[in-house]
Amino acid sequence: MKISYITDSRDRDACLAMLCASVFGREAGLAPLVEFAGVSRLLEQESARIVALFDDSKKLCSVALLTLEVEGRGVALRLLATPEKKRGRGHGRRLVTRLGESTAMRVTTADPRLEAFFTTFGLERWYRHADSDLRTGFNARSSVDSLSMAPDVVDFQEDAVLRAFKRDPAVFERYKTRFAEGLEHFNTLT
Repeated sequence: MKISYITDSRDRDACLAMLCASVFGREAGLAPLVEFAGVSRLLEQESARIVALFDDSKKLCSVALLTLEVEGRGVALRLLATPEKKRGRGHGRRLVTRLGESTAMRVTTADPRLEAFFTTFGLERWYRHADSDLRTGFNARSSVDSLSMAPDVVDFQEDAVLRAFKRDPAVFERYKTRFAEGLEHFNTLT
């Protein structure tokens, strides 16, 4: 098994489309497309990375989207997905665990089941956000001892993406086409 950054733009779009569709679901309205468009900009600015685990046949087994902390010392695991036909074999766990061996990492969730799941990946120190159900877990490589010590993570404004879609239908269509083509191309990677 090998971990690689996805740098080819077509493969990157394919992985990002699969991540968005898998995590948000196909019935989630515009949410997957908004995430796809916003994260695409972060990828272009090199504020995010798509990392994948490949088997010995160079077929993709699991993929993660990492966004950088503003200070550049760590990453946030923003999205994680394993292709349906490869689920249940520990590929996602292997990917995150191996990344966490060399990188300060965090993940944020409001779902206690996901918190328990990510704890098994080495994200063991969890802190609750004030006035929220959100909790953020950090791995051992992170030097954060409280949520207030954690640097901000680079992000995009969802409402700005939605405004751009409404203001310019061509932008909406361009991202919609890239998303659909990405999903179609993803099958060639697995």
